[in-house]
Amino acid sequence: MAHYNCMLIDLDNTLLDFDAAEDAALRETLRHFELPEDAATMEKYKEINRALWRELEQGTIKKEKLLTLRFSKLLGWLKRSLSAGKVNDYYMNNLANQAQLLPGAIEFLTDVEDYVTIGIITNGSYRAQLNRAELSGIAAFADGIFISEKLGVTKPDKRFVNLALDKLGVNSRKRVLVVGDSLTADIKCGAAAGVDTCWCNFQGEENTTKIAPTHTVRGFEQLKAVILEQEELEHVGEKKKYQL
Repeated sequence: MAHYNCMLIDLDNTLLDFDAAEDAALRETLRHFELPEDAATMEKYKEINRALWRELEQGTIKKEKLLTLRFSKLLGWLKRSLSAGKVNDYYMNNLANQAQLLPGAIEFLTDVEDYVTIGIITNGSYRAQLNRAELSGIAAFADGIFISEKLGVTKPDKRFVNLALDKLGVNSRKRVLVVGDSLTADIKCGAAAGVDTCWCNFQGEENTTKIAPTHTVRGFEQLKAVILEQEELEHVGEKKKYQL
């Protein structure tokens, strides 16, 4: 029997390559509005966006405000008079069509889907994230897709995990694993909800926080070994899902 029978796994930079998606959508947006596409502008946007998402995780800003404010700040830095709302709408439309997978993501899901209930968890925009999950093929593996905009709570609020498990019909927390690339969102959220966690440290970053994940992995093969027992690793794809 697998070590875990339910996995709540993050979408961006855990299964999907958000950095590539962001770059493609942002460049197209800047080009469309005749704004500079240089490295300095790209990095300034990312700096603004990262700071605002940290505020969202801390509960000091609402998602609706964040989406427009990031472009309002960028336009102010560029000294350009455009509607931040229109720029954001164009960007989000482009982002929704970006579904670049991280190498090995589909193979990983294929190998573990017979053994675990899979819930996709993300703080992103509902329309964009749902479309990206479907375009990438990830949605086909999911028993549920849980997006903060629809749930009404944002990671790392423990209610995010609680609501997802309730909707999946998972009653026991003993064999639930929350998986993600963000210590401050995914891992903190899982720990707050009282379940095991796995930090996907695919970039080999240093953990400078006081957040301690149950497991840390550098790739999908290691993650698979966290979830499955040795015998199952040798026979992936041959069994059906365990009943919860």
